[in-house]
Amino acid sequence: MKRKAVALMLAVVMVILVTAGCSPISIEGNTLLRPPRATGDKAEIQDIITQQAGGKYTFKYPQTGTNRSAITMKSDKAQNEFAVALYSPNNDTKMNVSMIAYIKNEWKCIGTFSNAGAGVDRVMFSDLNNDGTDEVIIGWTGYGNTSKTLTAYSVADTAYEMTIDDTYDEMLIEDVTADALNEIVLLSLGSQKNPSSIRLLQYSEQEKKPIGKYALELDPEITSFVNVTVGNIAQNQIGLVVDGEKNGGVLTSQIIYFDAQTNTLQNPLVSKLENDVYSNPTARKDTIYSRDADGDGMIEVPVITPMSAGTDVNAANVCNITAWKQYSIYNKSLGTKLNTVINYNDRYYFTMPNRWMNGSVTAVTDPDTRQMTFYLWNSKTSSFGDKLLTIRRYTEEEWEQEDTADMIALSNIDGTKSHAVFGGQIFITHADETLNITPEEVTASAHSFWTN
Repeated sequence: MKRKAVALMLAVVMVILVTAGCSPISIEGNTLLRPPRATGDKAEIQDIITQQAGGKYTFKYPQTGTNRSAITMKSDKAQNEFAVALYSPNNDTKMNVSMIAYIKNEWKCIGTFSNAGAGVDRVMFSDLNNDGTDEVIIGWTGYGNTSKTLTAYSVADTAYEMTIDDTYDEMLIEDVTADALNEIVLLSLGSQKNPSSIRLLQYSEQEKKPIGKYALELDPEITSFVNVTVGNIAQNQIGLVVDGEKNGGVLTSQIIYFDAQTNTLQNPLVSKLENDVYSNPTARKDTIYSRDADGDGMIEVPVITPMSAGTDVNAANVCNITAWKQYSIYNKSLGTKLNTVINYNDRYYFTMPNRWMNGSVTAVTDPDTRQMTFYLWNSKTSSFGDKLLTIRRYTEEEWEQEDTADMIALSNIDGTKSHAVFGGQIFITHADETLNITPEEVTASAHSFWTN
């Protein structure tokens, strides 16, 4: 009987293993399933990495950017296929980068290079010398709070390293000079030795590597770069808009562009005042970044002005006018494209009608009722007048129970993720009938907050 019981138990175990559709598993509770080994091209590449590392190794992963894999595959017009592998041999504190190319139907290592950085910041690709093949640009993090370093690599039948002596805090690859060749754009914060700066590196045929071509000092009071946007800052004028943070949580925007007439970089919004104080009209406490706010294909910068509300209202509830301004390289000045009032808590904004922009309208929020209300404002008496408009956030259940006969469902504000509905209610004033707003204007003016 015991033999039959044992045989039956073994049979049951075998059935479980077969019907599970899995590879043999361990029945020990602390044993983890090992991931399957790579097959095909990646298996060959891993064999090469093992050989280059002299045995065991640890993969290294980029911390930022679009390429976050330890092995990044790249193909240029299906003729130059290669892989960039980042790893550290287990017996070495340095990191290695191996360029592994597909040559004559097999993968071959065409170059392995070491770096003493603490980690990998990012991996980027760009045809810097216009030869039809992308170069590899790798940023490396340092130890402590030191700036990042970078190296570039040429990849063809063989690979070679292009040593670059510059450091950076933020790096982009863009054609800032509009000469059909990309530059490596390096942004650096100020230090005791060097001021804040932007530098453009262009490929030099003579030196066979990217070298510094253009440079410009930035606002030295910036302590971090929080957002960098590249695009048209004016008609047919590409530029960078750098949102940076100063001490005290103040944000500013700097517009950087290349002036082809003077062959120099320009930074027109920053001016130096007395006592080494710098002025910038975009200085703001609100966490709002530069963007194409009106969908015209050009970047605007935010300039914020508090609305009027007297002393009997909690200052935190007083709304601001966020004017989105575009820089004119011809007039050397900022011009307003649109004016908005932003509700940060409920993630929407309202575009102010032009007739409301003469100081006769103000707005306050009520975080308890999730309302934003626009009023007439009497500047002579510093007091509120009639209501003009209220926008409120409702839950779906509240909206169903609400008498919506006089309400406007604001479909341009998307509340689906939070199961919310936004409604607007118009009030008619006879104090100044030109300031009354129509349902069509309200619907067209209320929108979901931009994605930062």
